[in-house]
Amino acid sequence: MIIKTVTSTKELIIIYGTGLIIVILSVIFFSIRGYPLVNTATETLNISTPPLYMISIFVPYGILIGEVIWLWNEKKERKTYILLFIECIIVGFFSFIRYIISIPFSGHAIILFFYLFHQVTNSRFKHPLRFLIGIMVLIITIIYKIFLWGDSITFLLGALFGMILWLPGFLYRKKN
Repeated sequence: MIIKTVTSTKELIIIYGTGLIIVILSVIFFSIRGYPLVNTATETLNISTPPLYMISIFVPYGILIGEVIWLWNEKKERKTYILLFIECIIVGFFSFIRYIISIPFSGHAIILFFYLFHQVTNSRFKHPLRFLIGIMVLIITIIYKIFLWGDSITFLLGALFGMILWLPGFLYRKKN
């Protein structure tokens, strides 16, 4: 029983610690680079994205990276962590493309829907805090995207794209 608790503590430190490191790096990046203007599906608004909106998405993405590191560290399920690593790169790539050029997909929604479906299907609610974090960031994203900026198009397309990116890995894991 003690070994399991130590392992669980180590897992929490690696996963949430990685998430914290990713968040700190994003704060530093945006402090230096500045926050981008809000791009909706139809226009660029003359307001900068707020820190709460921009930084919050790095919590679930950091947790995903932390899960990759944890699985690699445990040297178990090699195919699982390689697959998750590749998925994280793809999800991160498309979300970053949204940051660089104005494609009609919300990078936040891509990450969130991939993350939430991943948490539900892989963890099966063994880690409710991870799911709750995703829901909290989803609420923040919905408030800004849909209610404040009126940008339901990029949100819905990003959500759909996030689910599409999640599906192949889910089918592969289910098959094996």
